[in-house]
Amino acid sequence: MTYDPWQFPDNPFDYTALISNLNGIGRIPDKKKGTKIAIIGAGCAGLCAAWELMKIGLHPIIYESDKSLDNTPRIGGRAYTWRFPGDPKALAELGAMRIPPVHKTITWYMDKFNIDYSKPFPDPLLVPTTLYFKGKKYFIPVGGALPGEIKKANDAWKQFIDPLVEKMVMVWDNPLLRNRQWQEFVHQFKNKSFFQVLCEHGLPREQINLFGSLGLGTGGFDSVFPVSFLEIFRLSVCKWEVDQRIVKGGVDKIPESFWKSRQQCRHWGNMNVKMLNNGIPLGAVARINTPDDPDEQIEITEQSGITRAYDAIIITCSHRAVEAGIQVSSNTFSDKVWTAIKNIHMTRSGKIFIRTRQAFWRKLDPKATLTCTITDEAIRGTYLFDFDDTESGVICLSYTWEDSATKLHALDEQERVEKSLDILKTIYGRDLISNQVAETKTYFWEHEKGYYGAFKLNYPGQYEDQKTLFQQPRPESIRSHNGVFLSGESTSWAGGWIEGALHSGLDAAMAVIRKLEGDLHEV
Repeated sequence: MTYDPWQFPDNPFDYTALISNLNGIGRIPDKKKGTKIAIIGAGCAGLCAAWELMKIGLHPIIYESDKSLDNTPRIGGRAYTWRFPGDPKALAELGAMRIPPVHKTITWYMDKFNIDYSKPFPDPLLVPTTLYFKGKKYFIPVGGALPGEIKKANDAWKQFIDPLVEKMVMVWDNPLLRNRQWQEFVHQFKNKSFFQVLCEHGLPREQINLFGSLGLGTGGFDSVFPVSFLEIFRLSVCKWEVDQRIVKGGVDKIPESFWKSRQQCRHWGNMNVKMLNNGIPLGAVARINTPDDPDEQIEITEQSGITRAYDAIIITCSHRAVEAGIQVSSNTFSDKVWTAIKNIHMTRSGKIFIRTRQAFWRKLDPKATLTCTITDEAIRGTYLFDFDDTESGVICLSYTWEDSATKLHALDEQERVEKSLDILKTIYGRDLISNQVAETKTYFWEHEKGYYGAFKLNYPGQYEDQKTLFQQPRPESIRSHNGVFLSGESTSWAGGWIEGALHSGLDAAMAVIRKLEGDLHEV
């Protein structure tokens, strides 16, 4: 039985119907047009909200603490495309790098902005792949079979997960039954880790280890064995690991399009968010002061000392920044929301990139050269990228999560690269790469000021915290809300995906419209 799983089971809202409305996502009273709305964070969530609010006549003001190479606020957040100085056409995606077409909100916007996402991402087994587990090397051509013990482990996972997914498939077209079935799974799994569920299913430890090394087609899922099983199950149900794509020209084209694309707007005419912000976001936020009276304005103080007041603000930066980086008055959120902000787990993640003078692997027999490599060694996953407009190649020597990323923290950039090259030399029996290295770039999100981690993946017991964050912009009495709305990927049900960030940005934008006594267009 086929189904279209693009809506999240926890929140089956049709965001594409909302954003497809020719008149925008809502209406505001004429007296509110031109009202300035603060948005903290120039990532996909904040800029999506800004773009939609601009279209209906509001004035989004963007704040951003992260800096570009020229020391100005950087557009993009965790959609961060690095262009190697020696060849800017060679790209390394430091953050988000894979877009599944099942994510219909982001693909709707990419189609609107004429962003090409037609090229498949070179995930393991979709391209020639080398597996190296427990000192044994296996080469798998495209369409080739997994080796014996690894296939047994993968089959054991499928025997467990497929019947669970099928239960959701059978009720997917009936919203009432879909919700009921999902909540049964929530009750069953919300307090159990990924590893615990695999053990309870009866997988032997050796199979768990092998499956964990291979993952769900993207490598290295044993690093997230401690997270809630619901995070992995939601991913499987919604097919987020299927048919993933590369964004041609860089993932940062998505936030840049929200920032620069002109739109015919009520009140503003032909306008873009960049022009409304005088070409550059404001700087880092030092303090948010929220009055007890919901009719009074909220004050934002920049690190420069300048204070401005707003009728509403949207906070899209990392929740860790709200807890540790910005002074936020305690009355801004309820105790329940503060607890959720402090509890939500942010995943550690790091990538090690090199630019090569040529994408040399394209010209050689895959059996005789470097391929996509998944291993249980320190580097875990290696991916190869080539480009239409330059001979340079880019290799992600290592993409790691959680403890696997932490193991590489103590090394400097050159040591990380050398360690990666040494491991690949061991796997392939010879050095295939060193004489091709032109430039290097490493990035670990937990080290970067203002981020405190790469993305959200809940631990067991945090489902209710996630629900609290998701519901924060949508209380029953929005008019009595103090006007401070949480957004960003961490408030959504989709940890680590731009789709969830966009949903959260739209949720916050809708909350602002309602707060300003406006109306939302029917969906």
